[in-house]
Amino acid sequence: MRGEGGFTYVELAVVMSLLVLLIPIVLAVSLELEKGMKTILAEQALRSGAGAFAADVREDLRQGKNFRLTSEGWLLFEQPEEGTIRYKLDKRRIIRSVSQSGQSNFRGTTVLIHDVYMVHFTPEAGGVRIELGMQNWHGDYETEFFFRGRVDP
Repeated sequence: MRGEGGFTYVELAVVMSLLVLLIPIVLAVSLELEKGMKTILAEQALRSGAGAFAADVREDLRQGKNFRLTSEGWLLFEQPEEGTIRYKLDKRRIIRSVSQSGQSNFRGTTVLIHDVYMVHFTPEAGGVRIELGMQNWHGDYETEFFFRGRVDP
């Protein structure tokens, strides 16, 4: 037996102990890295959605006047070409609807953004302040915008 090469029990025990310690450490590090990447990507998707929302509503609000809130917190304002426009939060989406001049009901539903858990419209003298809170499975994002309204000479 002395002539045969091989590992002793002590060497095997040391190697197995190191493997038992290193495998969970490597798995834990890779799991944390994956969770971090998911969070970064999720928050980036929310930021991108908020930027697209801001671009979508900018022109509407720049042309608008007579900004006001309903009792439900929905934003209403007038536009010369389209009539009354309403922005409301419904099922984690902000929806744009239009009511023609002289009509009381709103038609059309354009979904402007998804994953919204909170929106506060604050009409001010020169425009509208919008506080937006968004959340998906792995991240959350809050931001605030101010858009100037139409200024009549």
